[in-house]
Amino acid sequence: MGFLESYKSFWKNYVNFTGRSTRSAYWYAILWNAIIISIFYVLMLVFIVFTVATSATNASGDLVFLMTSGSTLFILILLFLYELATFIPMLALSIRRLHDSNKSGWFILLGLIPFVGSIIMIIFMCLPSELSIADDFDF
Repeated sequence: MGFLESYKSFWKNYVNFTGRSTRSAYWYAILWNAIIISIFYVLMLVFIVFTVATSATNASGDLVFLMTSGSTLFILILLFLYELATFIPMLALSIRRLHDSNKSGWFILLGLIPFVGSIIMIIFMCLPSELSIADDFDF
C-alpha cells in the first residue's frame, strides 16, 4: 500500500476494529499524522517567535501581542481538534495491526504500562504479518 493510499484507508476505516492492517499502512499513517502535527507546531513556533520579536522592538507591542497570541491559540485549538479526530482511527488502526501479527486487539492495553508499555507496542507494530491456518482455507 502506498503513502497516499494508506492515509485514505486510515480515514475510510475510521471505526473498523476488525480485519488486518499491514506494516506499511500503519507506519505511513503514523508518518502522515506526524507531518501534520509538526506543521501545527512549526506554525505555533513562528507565531510565538514573531510575538517575542515584535514586542521587544515595538513600544506598542500590546496589539501585536494580542493578535499573534490569538493566532497561536487558534492553531493550538486546531491541533487539539485534529488529535481528537485521529484518536479513534489510530486506535482502530493499531488494533488491526495487532490482528495482522496474530495478536488479540486487547494487547493494545499493554501500552498503558508506564515506561515499557510503549516499547512493547512499538515492537508489536514492527512484527511481520503472520497468516493463521484458517486464512489459508476458504470456509
